[in-house]
Amino acid sequence: MKGPLRFSSERNKNHCKRGRGLIQLYILHSLKNEQKSGYDLIKEIALKTNDSWVPSKGTLYPMLTRMEEEGLIAVSETGKRSKTLYQLTDTGRTTLQNIISDKKAEREKMYVFSGLLFEIFSEGSDPLMTDSMKIHLIAGNIRPEKKNEAHDLITRCLSELERLDSHECSNRE
Repeated sequence: MKGPLRFSSERNKNHCKRGRGLIQLYILHSLKNEQKSGYDLIKEIALKTNDSWVPSKGTLYPMLTRMEEEGLIAVSETGKRSKTLYQLTDTGRTTLQNIISDKKAEREKMYVFSGLLFEIFSEGSDPLMTDSMKIHLIAGNIRPEKKNEAHDLITRCLSELERLDSHECSNRE
């Protein structure tokens, strides 16, 4: 299955046939620099999502087991009170890097998915939100020598949006 929240790498199709879910991708990313326990990962995801979504133990631990079976992560040690710490394997690091390297296709996928979310939660199509996602998509593809120019343009746009918002705030008071 390769849906809007499934990520795979063209270069790694044999190893990653079913793709990676967003949470699996985040786990790989999170373990990139340091080993963590399942509890650490649950707390970190809760923090990153402002407690909007806290994965249950019943969701996370079977996922960690599958990722370990696939060779993406490994148990590095069992600490005090049987606390299992996970670390990224070379295969996991390569998988993560391949998915990140194929970012253009993944950004386009997130752009399409975000359009559905905006329509659902803004009770109809919201061209302002759709256009802001287009800006994000295009900005990710700007050539390196044009990045500063693009950043200046976006900074000016943000300044104008903040000005509009401040007028709205003063009109509401």
